[in-house]
Amino acid sequence: MLMVRFLRFLIIQKKKILFNYIFIFFVTLGYASTIQFSMAFEFATYVIDARSGEFLYGKNYRKRLHPASLTKMMTLYLTFNELKNDRIELDELVTISSNASNEPPSKLGLKKGQKVSVRNLIRGAAIRSANDAATALGEFISGSENKFADYMTLTAREMGMKDTIFQNAHGLTSSKHLSTPRDMAILARRLIYDFPEYYNLFGRISVNAIGRTLYNTNRKFLSLYSGSDGIKTGFTSSAGFNLAASAKRGNKRIIGIVFGSSSVSLRNKRMVELLDIGFANSKQTVAFNNLKKLFLHPNIINRSGKNSLLKLSKKPLKRPKFIIDLTPNKENILGDQINELISEVNNSSDHIYKTVQFSRRPLIRPLFVFETKKSYDHVRNVEDEKTNIETISIIVGFYYNKYNAEQDLPSILLSDSSLSDKVNAEVIKDVYMKKQGFRINIYPLSKKSALRACEKIKASGELCEISDK
Repeated sequence: MLMVRFLRFLIIQKKKILFNYIFIFFVTLGYASTIQFSMAFEFATYVIDARSGEFLYGKNYRKRLHPASLTKMMTLYLTFNELKNDRIELDELVTISSNASNEPPSKLGLKKGQKVSVRNLIRGAAIRSANDAATALGEFISGSENKFADYMTLTAREMGMKDTIFQNAHGLTSSKHLSTPRDMAILARRLIYDFPEYYNLFGRISVNAIGRTLYNTNRKFLSLYSGSDGIKTGFTSSAGFNLAASAKRGNKRIIGIVFGSSSVSLRNKRMVELLDIGFANSKQTVAFNNLKKLFLHPNIINRSGKNSLLKLSKKPLKRPKFIIDLTPNKENILGDQINELISEVNNSSDHIYKTVQFSRRPLIRPLFVFETKKSYDHVRNVEDEKTNIETISIIVGFYYNKYNAEQDLPSILLSDSSLSDKVNAEVIKDVYMKKQGFRINIYPLSKKSALRACEKIKASGELCEISDK
């Protein structure tokens, strides 16, 4: 009898263990599928020469995406502006509100009613990417986070950040809280050159604040890339892993932006690629493009009016510059002027836009849009190119992993008409600037097609070389 009870006990325990394993399996499966789903981020990049602001490389850089904690660059910019104008002091104490205290992580764990210096809040926001510290700074400057968000957006417009709207001081996901890699590069450049006395903070591996050591969320990249000295990381489940980075080597300084990477390691690898491309494509000496002076004050939103943000819509497109008044009451005048128009286009070296307008009628849409004479060379010389295909190829881009090269391949092929018909394209291993990686090889092409395609690809900021191997 005792043995029977013991056997029943073992059977029950085995069933429980089996159930637990089954449960863990399905939970893990669901978790894995959740991870896979959440990693489907929209990827975008942008690289500029920090000295001139010149565009060097980019993909989807005008796409409006979630900036995550790159938002804190603007929060800190406006804080530095208050310090510079002596409206606040580094050792001034800020009383933490309930709103700031309740912000979700990443945070310093500040308590409602706690008094924290501006200096420590800056360190918390810049190094630890603390949401409670960012909110506290915004409330301290503008009186409320909503007013501060409006101040941030208006400042963005003053800087030329045309596609950015801020809804908070920290960057946690909000449906209308959006920016672009291009806009974040503008902001990063402003931080570097408008406040060099504070910019060095972003390059520190760690700082002391409120009695403990805070480690930089960007410390892995700072240690990885030679010359790197900042600037800011960001992550949310909607944004992916974002990074604004800058590095200085000799006379050159490059700024790179990554939106929507799927992990910290891939984000850092992609940033290495971007900065390498930037240093390779930038000139040794360039004229510094001066930044216009901004006159910013927290009450700008009050001066502008409660609904001032409604005025931030994009300007409408301009009317065509050239309008020909063709009066069809004279014999053949319409045909004569059209022939004259076509003749002028064929002899022009500039883009010309012409619109036909009949008297006493409203302006109609353009009937004729012509590009330069040069742009039609490929039409006139199709037969020549067919008989002159050589064993020439073009080598495009440089990537540390094959996946990134394969992702860029379709857009490269669509960049020029000569690349979309009867050409082969493959991702190959190659060495660039003494580094092993992957490049895109497109062949066979005539010399003329290769030259034209490479010029278009370079104009978009991508690397391109002609090879006759």
